[in-house]
Amino acid sequence: MLLILFTAAFSLFAASALTWLVIDYARRTQMLDDPGARRMHSQPTARGAGLGFVVTIVLAWGALGVTLGWIAPLGRWALMTALGMAMVAAISWIDDRRGLPVLPRLAVHLFAASMVVYGSWWLPETNLSGFALVLIVTLILAIVSLINFWNFMDGINGIAAGIAATVCLALTGVLVYCDDIPAAVFTAVAAAALLGFLPFNFPRARAFMGDVGSTTLGLMVGALALMPIEFRNPPLWEVTALASAVFLDAGLTLAWRMFRRPRRRWYTAHREHLYQWLARSGWGHTRTSLAYLIWTAGPALGVVVLGQSRPDLMPIATISLYLCGAIIWRLGRDYALRARRNAP
Repeated sequence: MLLILFTAAFSLFAASALTWLVIDYARRTQMLDDPGARRMHSQPTARGAGLGFVVTIVLAWGALGVTLGWIAPLGRWALMTALGMAMVAAISWIDDRRGLPVLPRLAVHLFAASMVVYGSWWLPETNLSGFALVLIVTLILAIVSLINFWNFMDGINGIAAGIAATVCLALTGVLVYCDDIPAAVFTAVAAAALLGFLPFNFPRARAFMGDVGSTTLGLMVGALALMPIEFRNPPLWEVTALASAVFLDAGLTLAWRMFRRPRRRWYTAHREHLYQWLARSGWGHTRTSLAYLIWTAGPALGVVVLGQSRPDLMPIATISLYLCGAIIWRLGRDYALRARRNAP
């Protein structure tokens, strides 16, 4: 436990200091997000501040991976994940600075996701079966989706970083409960780095994390779902449950935009996520972000706790969580639209 506390404290301090330096750089170079029709803020705000916690996590995970060594499954996972996060962060930082087309970013996302899956692959076969190949492709596409989903959710103060921090804190508790201290150090480092950033972004946003933060968080959470753990399978179901707010809002909103009538360009920027409707309907940034954090720390965490005592029920509980969440998403959307229409 002392190792967890020490590394978490160092990560918290490093992320806070680096975030302050990045904000100062963004202001001096006019790296600002201006208000606009598709944005949820009302004044120019520094962006790219997520680079602070990204650098902290990448360096810490890379150092821990080197310490564990390539032979150790956790060490191999850490090294490949840290390298993949660095690649996603680099291409996203360039995009934050001057903009990039979709294809170069997508290519890097696919390559980084492939590196994570390679680093975490737990099947020992030399000649991969057809099922294994399908599973590999599915995992890569799921991580790429999560990269973009987390980016979609970074639209109001504290929501993207807050959910990611809650996921990491919950996983730290699970890993300590399983007595897997080496793995718990990784999640504690990530949670502390995000907590070091949050005061700059919530409840009042002095800076935004930018794509460099949100896309890298998506890759990180996807990697955590495949993290090798001693004496048990990777925490795939736990992460799927804890990240349900992101999957539900981003996924259902995307589906709604793709299939609604009249058709619209579903792949363009918009403000039609549930959290955006709630924020505009009178809830504001703080109340909306807290609602999403309560979902993550309440029902979603409850499913994870259940999974530790009854792992056989974990898939059923997670699917039930998503079904309930889909209903709440639809009811919340109807409520926000009514409130918006009835507003004076």
